[in-house]
Amino acid sequence: MNLPGGIRKVAQLWDAVREVLFASDLDKAERELRHQARAAAPVLWLLGKTGAGKTAIVSALTGDPRAEVGQGYQPCTRLAAFYDVPEEAPFLRFLDTRGLEEAGYDPTEDIAWCEGQAHLLLAVMQVDDPAQEVVLRVIRQARKRHPDWPLVVAQTGLHRRYPPGRNHAVPFVEAEAPEALRDSLAYQRQLFRDVPGDSPPVFVPIDFTQEGDGLEPRDYRLEALDSALESALPDALAALHAARAGEGDDRRQKAARRTIYAYTALAAGAGAVPVPLAGMAGLAALQGAMLHRLASRYQVEWTPGLFGAFAGSLGIGTAGWFGLRYLVAEAAKVVPVLGTAAGVALNAGSAAAFTAGTGEAALVFLRAVRAGQSAPAAEVREAYRRAFRNWRERPR
Repeated sequence: MNLPGGIRKVAQLWDAVREVLFASDLDKAERELRHQARAAAPVLWLLGKTGAGKTAIVSALTGDPRAEVGQGYQPCTRLAAFYDVPEEAPFLRFLDTRGLEEAGYDPTEDIAWCEGQAHLLLAVMQVDDPAQEVVLRVIRQARKRHPDWPLVVAQTGLHRRYPPGRNHAVPFVEAEAPEALRDSLAYQRQLFRDVPGDSPPVFVPIDFTQEGDGLEPRDYRLEALDSALESALPDALAALHAARAGEGDDRRQKAARRTIYAYTALAAGAGAVPVPLAGMAGLAALQGAMLHRLASRYQVEWTPGLFGAFAGSLGIGTAGWFGLRYLVAEAAKVVPVLGTAAGVALNAGSAAAFTAGTGEAALVFLRAVRAGQSAPAAEVREAYRRAFRNWRERPR
């Protein structure tokens, strides 16, 4: 494969992306992609009584304002609802069980929704609430059926056991915590002594407070919860952490980055199709849907002229030289056995990197359009190059 020919192939891929972006059945394609993403996304099952802090945890982990006001949850059973991150193509799903205080609650229906998926149980308990039998009953049944499911217990509301005038201790040293807090933490932990499972529960004391509470930091020990969850769901939580990273990001940009990460994960799956070029149509559909969603985040509508300006800012040479790796990997699939295995591994990574680069470049471009400005072409190209390289260099 000569280099100009490879660039022409990437140009053809961009033409396919354009066709998808302006196709009349784009909504249908997006629904299909959303279905694929939901089927593949790991599920983090939240268990806890009303007021335990489940919504605050989802909000802190995702940075999604929908969680702050209790929106964004889609019912899936009579007493449970899914919260998808991001909503349009999730790479992580929270299952929030409702009504645990209701007499006779049977978790069988909710467990059935999670069968066969990568899964983690996250129990949430206010540290000053010793009455947790209703939560423990559900956990015992779930772990009896699925002893391999990891279990993380978030013990919330630490300041409720502080003496008057005390602030959060940084760093947190449990042995030096107030005696009332240590006793409450220890009491709740001993409640788990008879919970079945292949691994012991991981307990994480945290405290997410409101601005008026006068306690800093407001997301106390969020990094400890992050660490515990990443140990069980490394890919999904690592992506979530990266998507919300960046001190200067506003909420719109954070939400856009979650969209990019979601479609990038799906692109890796499309690139892993072990048939030469069979993933090209899927990759074009993914990129078209992603660009449509990113534009929606910034309240911008793609037009043929605007898309042409974006492609011009990015430069077909930039997309061609970097996207050529994708096509080289596709060609490697033609070689029997070893070539196919190598091509699948290389191509999944290149398809993901190609999508990440396009998404980050579009983010720079759309942010400028929303502000009524023109994004410098050099910034658009650099965003593409940086994202492409970062994803290509990710350990797999």
